[in-house]
Amino acid sequence: MPIQGKLYLWGERAKGVPEETGVYAFYDKNRVILYLGGSSNLRETFTRYLETNFSDDPRKRETVYYRRMDTMNWDETVKNLLDEYKQDCGDIPKLNIPLKQGEKVTPEWGFYFYEAFNKPVFEAAFNLDDLKKKMVKVPVASLEFHQNRGDFARWIHEVFKETQLAERIANMSSTGEALRLELLNALGNPEVVECPECETLSKPTKTWQMAGRPSKAGERLQLTIALYKCGNCDKRFRKVIKKEKIKA
Repeated sequence: MPIQGKLYLWGERAKGVPEETGVYAFYDKNRVILYLGGSSNLRETFTRYLETNFSDDPRKRETVYYRRMDTMNWDETVKNLLDEYKQDCGDIPKLNIPLKQGEKVTPEWGFYFYEAFNKPVFEAAFNLDDLKKKMVKVPVASLEFHQNRGDFARWIHEVFKETQLAERIANMSSTGEALRLELLNALGNPEVVECPECETLSKPTKTWQMAGRPSKAGERLQLTIALYKCGNCDKRFRKVIKKEKIKA
C-alpha cells in the first residue's frame, strides 16, 4: 500500500490529527483506496472536510477509512506515491483521475451554490462550462461566500485537476461585481474583456452577429460583435468576441 500504518475510521475524531505537514489516503467501505492527497496542515484539512461534509468534492463522501503519514515535502511525496500506486495497480486512485474535457460529474459530485450556510441558491454546476454559466446568474453574495471559503478553487482542483486555474482563482481578492468578472475571465468567457482605456474587466451591454464576405473557397465568417461601456471610466468600445465559419 502507498501509505503504511494504522487504518483509522473516518469521523469526528479525525479532527484531532496533529497539526503537521503530511499525506493521506482515503478508503471506501471495502478498504479500496479512493484518493491520495496531502496538506501543509492535516488537522486543518480534515476539520474542513468534516465540517463541510466534503462540499468541495462530494465524491469523497464514500470515505470510510483513512491513513496518514507526516512528511515535510507533501506535494512531492504525493507524486511519488501516485507513481508507485500506478506501477502496482495499473492506474491511479479513481478520485485522482481528472475528468475529461467537458465531461459532467454526477449530481452528488456537483457544485451547489449557497449565499450562506443553510441558504441555498438552488443553482448547481456539473462541469466547468456549467460553473461559468451559473456564475453569470447567481447573486454576487453567493460568489463572495464561496470565494472567501476557497470552494471554487478546491472544486476545480480536486474534481477536475486544473491546478493552474485553481491557483489563479484562489489568489483572487476582488469583491462584488468585480469578482464576478474576474472569475468569468479566468474561466474563459470571451464576452468579458479589458477596457482599452483603463484595463477594467467589462461585460457587454449588447451583442449582435454579422456575416462577412465569402472567401474564394466559398466559406464565410460569421462574427459576433459586442458593445461595451466600461463601469470604471465610462469608455464605450466594440470588440469581436467570436468567429464561426458558415456556408456561403
